[in-house]
Order: sequence, then structure tokens, then C-alpha cells
Amino acid sequence: MKSTSNIKFAYLALITASLIWGATGPVMKLTLETVPIFMLAFIRFSVASLLLFPFVKNRLHIEKKHVRNLLFSALLGVTLNIGFFFLGLRLTSALNAGILIASTPIFTFAFAHFLLKEKIRINFILGAILGITGVSIIIGRDVLQRGLGLSPLGDFLIILSVLSFVGFETASKKLFKIYSPLVITFYSFLIGAITFLPFAFWQNIADSSWMGKLSQPVVFGIIFGILLSSLSAYSLWEWGLSKVSESRVGFFLYLNPISSTLTAVLLLSERITPVFLLGSVFIFTGLFLAEFHFHFGLFLKKEKTPLPSVTPISSP
Repeated sequence: MKSTSNIKFAYLALITASLIWGATGPVMKLTLETVPIFMLAFIRFSVASLLLFPFVKNRLHIEKKHVRNLLFSALLGVTLNIGFFFLGLRLTSALNAGILIASTPIFTFAFAHFLLKEKIRINFILGAILGITGVSIIIGRDVLQRGLGLSPLGDFLIILSVLSFVGFETASKKLFKIYSPLVITFYSFLIGAITFLPFAFWQNIADSSWMGKLSQPVVFGIIFGILLSSLSAYSLWEWGLSKVSESRVGFFLYLNPISSTLTAVLLLSERITPVFLLGSVFIFTGLFLAEFHFHFGLFLKKEKTPLPSVTPISSP
């Protein structure tokens, strides 16, 4: 049974990670105007793994029987998730990608229910519907004004990116029963960086002029990507995932468009509109319905309250 304090901090970790990832979009949009895609990915994850190393260097032993699952988790969470997303984004619109990424909790439900045997309650389903409605409202205004340009291959690659992230959550959660989330995060970064290296090298051979175009905003974007988007957000998300059942963590991704819009206001001079506020209401209502109506008392009472149990996960 999980303690009240652990659940509180897990929620805080998931919220923080989701808000950081939401802000990442506008920041990376500016940074990628100068730095090649896979070079930026390699820099982010290689430097983040180096910074994380001192905290895990005495806990890096992985039993041979778990290496395959660890490798599978890292390839899903970093290499395939980021790779499919970038490739898909080149072939479809960012609006399409945003709508498709909003489907993450639905796939999380399916994976958690069928693979981890977690129970899916009706309040989760209703919360998911409200959350997706809110996300669609926020990112759908331009779709209504300009129309939705479809690119089947690009859309398919974005779906693969979403599935990769959900698979990463499932594979990682099994490892959490044995290893520290920081250790899993470190190996995910390291393996991701190694797999991005050939693509980054190829891009740098094709065009290395980007190194002479580094400005303060671009350097800020690189640092943001390393310290916040990669190191902090992944570590917080992995730790939160180790404390909360997988079927619930997907709801926190609904906070992404709120953070993204607020960041875009500051960096890209975009305006907060009534459409944004309406979508935010749907998102927070869905999040509350799906999660906090069970545990709202935890934030008002000091005593420990029994929590619904989470189905144990056997070692791989």
C-alpha cells in the first residue's frame, strides 16, 4: 500500500514533468531553427546522461535477465518516441501531431488494462473524454479556421511515436520494482544518445554551419532541453510513474497544452483567448474527475487514508 506522502509527491512530480514538456514545444521550435534535429537530440540526451551519472554510478549493475527489457524500454522511450515524432512532424502539421498525441491516455488505458491487468474505472473513461475534448478545443481553433491537412504517413508516424511512449511507460514500470527510476532514466538517456549519434553525425557532415549561428536564445534552448526537458522531466515522470498506477499517469499529459500556450505567449507573442480558457476548464475537470475525486481528501487531511491497491507487477 502506498503512503499518502508518496502519492502527493508523485502527483507533484507528474504535474511538474507535464508542464515542463508542454513548455518544451515553443522553446524547441526556436532552437530547431538553428540546430539540426538529431544533433539537438544527441546533445540533449548525451549531456543529460553525463549529468545524471554521479547520482547513479554506484547503482548501475543490471542483472543479465533484465538487460533485454532495459534496452527495449530505452529504445521505445527515447530513440523511437523522439525519432518517430520528428520524422512525422516533417510530413504532417503540428496541429495534427498535437491532436494525435492527445490520444496517449487512451492507449495507456489499453496497455495498462491488458498488459498490467490494472482495472479501468468509469471515472477514468469520462475523465479521458473531457481531457481530450479540452485539448482538441485548445489546438483545434486553427483547424476550424484553416482546415485540417492530412498526411497519412506523417500521421501514422506520430501514432507510432505515441505508442512508443506508452510502451516505454509499460516496460519501465516493470523495471521499477527492481531498480531505481534514476538508474532506468540514466540508461534510457545513454542508449538514446548512442542511437542518435549516427544520425547526428550524418547531419553534421551534410551541414555544420549551425555551429557558427549559435545565439543566446539558441544556447538557452539547448540548456533548457538538457536540464529541464530531458534530465528533470524524464526523472520526475519516471519517479512518479513508479508510485502511481500507469492507467492514471496519462491524465497529467493533458496539462501540456496549457503550459505550451503560456510559453508561446511569452516567446512567440501569441494571445490567450477564450477558446484557450474554455479548453483549460475541460482539461482540469477531466483531470479532477479521473484522479482527484478519489484522493482529494489527501490534500486536506494529515492522517493517512487507505488508497486503492495497485496490481503487483512481477519481475520480467
